[in-house]
Amino acid sequence: GVDAIKLEASNIPVDQEIMEYEKVVISANEAKTIALNVSNSTNQTLHYGAWYQMISPGSINDNITIAKLTDSPDETSGTIDGNSNKTIYIYIGNNSSSTITLYVGIKYSETSSLGLPDNRVLITGTRDGKYIVGVTATNGMVENGVILTNLITNGSFEDGLNGWLVGGPSYSEGITQTDIFVTGSYGYRGKSNLTNQDNILWYNFDGVNSGPFKEIGHHYYVSQQIRNDSNSLFVTHAIARGTQNIEFYINNTNGKFVEVSGIAIADGTQNYFATAWNPGGSNGAYWYTDDIMTIDLTSSYGSSYPSKEILDRSIGYFDGSVSYNYQKLNKGNSTNFKITPNNGYEFDSVVCTNSDANYSNNILTISNIIGDVQCSVNFKKQLSPSEQTLQKLGLSSNGVKDTISAVATTNEGIWETQDDYGTTYYFRGAVPNNYVKFAGYYWRIIRINGNGSIRLIYDGTVAHANGESSSDRQIGTSSYNSSYNDNAYVGYMYGQADSSTYEATHANTNSSTIKTYIDNWYKINIVDKGYSAKVEEDVIYCNDRSISIYKPGGYYPNFGYGTSNTVYRCFFTPWNRNGQIQQVTMKCPQLSQDGMSTSKATKGNRVLIYPVGLITMDEVVYGGDYGIQNNSYYLYTGQDYWTISPISGGSKAHVRYVFNGYSEDTHVDVSALGVRPVLSLKSDISLTGSGTQNDPWIVQ
Repeated sequence: GVDAIKLEASNIPVDQEIMEYEKVVISANEAKTIALNVSNSTNQTLHYGAWYQMISPGSINDNITIAKLTDSPDETSGTIDGNSNKTIYIYIGNNSSSTITLYVGIKYSETSSLGLPDNRVLITGTRDGKYIVGVTATNGMVENGVILTNLITNGSFEDGLNGWLVGGPSYSEGITQTDIFVTGSYGYRGKSNLTNQDNILWYNFDGVNSGPFKEIGHHYYVSQQIRNDSNSLFVTHAIARGTQNIEFYINNTNGKFVEVSGIAIADGTQNYFATAWNPGGSNGAYWYTDDIMTIDLTSSYGSSYPSKEILDRSIGYFDGSVSYNYQKLNKGNSTNFKITPNNGYEFDSVVCTNSDANYSNNILTISNIIGDVQCSVNFKKQLSPSEQTLQKLGLSSNGVKDTISAVATTNEGIWETQDDYGTTYYFRGAVPNNYVKFAGYYWRIIRINGNGSIRLIYDGTVAHANGESSSDRQIGTSSYNSSYNDNAYVGYMYGQADSSTYEATHANTNSSTIKTYIDNWYKINIVDKGYSAKVEEDVIYCNDRSISIYKPGGYYPNFGYGTSNTVYRCFFTPWNRNGQIQQVTMKCPQLSQDGMSTSKATKGNRVLIYPVGLITMDEVVYGGDYGIQNNSYYLYTGQDYWTISPISGGSKAHVRYVFNGYSEDTHVDVSALGVRPVLSLKSDISLTGSGTQNDPWIVQ
């Protein structure tokens, strides 16, 4: 019986059983195993042959496989003794994107001439009965896979010829490099009365108008798809002349154009690759070729160039690389592929046909196989911590802006530069979408730090509009330090006054007046109320006390220590950087000295009790200041408030402050300036809202 036959044939799974002939329908990207029962009830020996007849499409193409299974115990044609039975197992695979329909049957004859009609074809090939399970990975490596590199190097098929290097004779387009030839959408375009255009894919050996086919004996992979506006184009033939005389036929059966591909060999007998494109349809209708690609396999991959099977399953239109590997498995089996993303990439998505798939920890598990399987695993560029936070907030950057050349009175959005942790994204101008509500207070986002944390500046008990003047936008007023007659007092933390060395002057041993003020507020309002777990401790607040010479030559009283003035042509760097040469930076020049941070930070001096500080002069300039009055940007409060950036020291230590919307400086013992704490929220916090004044981001 049938069960016994199946057992004999290594338990071949049968999708359809046929006694004489039947119609077979196979969906896109599906395969079936057909059991053909050969039965001879006569007393004489008969000849037989298994055949197929295509219904749709009208003929077989490279995407369709019809062959005997290697596990089948009997041949597709031969003789059968009287009063006996055989079973032939046929594999029919459909790797196209459309359903195929055909007849499959058995023909008997008393002679070896079966007399099949012309539209019926004997099945003669043999195919492994297992399903092909193939995996491609973009920007990743399938273990032991074939690497295909830079299949496309320029341009975009969706953007016509833009970006492509094109050249050659009229009505021909091509990449002027040895390895790759492509055209984009409308890449070869003309009127339908332009027939028999030779040399669409061309080469010649004298180098004149040479396309990709330059060297004798090279192997070329071709993938092409033909379309037209009215769906009435036909192409009679596209022949690759050479030792193998490979032909690629393109037709419009039922109004559908098929994609064809193959491998051709260029040798001295060739003048051109495609003899002619013969466009049809109404006169004047536009027609074009689309997505044509040829790759010089020999040049690109040497003697180990990939097979057509691998290329058909792996080829893609992108910059970068892909690797491909495959196995052969029985129906219902499961298997694993190890796939490792390239450096700087992470898993994005996986799509598989005819199976279930799961990707976890670099392992792709494929199960419940019901046909040929093709899995595509895509990796995406790995986002930096700050990029992840930007994406989390639904925001985007306008690009890099390292230098500032004007005041920002309108909303200029988000820009990027570098800080000590990586790329930082800062808000600039009259931005409307950087409001945060945290710990019962309103804050404005200064920037997203390079480690993904969100740097905030205090902005009051209610949400204030840009340009609004209010003392509620600060926690109070304070002096920066109680004393001012020494270089030491420019420090957020400072060392020994009246010292003869820079190191002793700026040792981080004493808290400034303003640090003590902020620490007390932070403990009462953040720590004691249970909000400190939301605050990032791996962050720095730069009290930049590095020394910079404004102009060469001249008078240098000292270099930042003691009671002598650090002024005239020698200043603390923030003044020279911002006020004179008009440069800005989010990096801390003396990170281990001036990068104020707590003991839990990975960078900085690790001397703070709490992870809180003040805004820097550079952050104010990035935010919208350029040395003139600006009452429009988000950092304007109508109040004078301190920054953490020193200007000069000695008999009168000076620190920068924000005055009337731009930065000025004053000596540190002035007690009437506002205090606006700056802290950073952890990158993994949960937020609701949209960041506007009426719908601020609320920390959950």
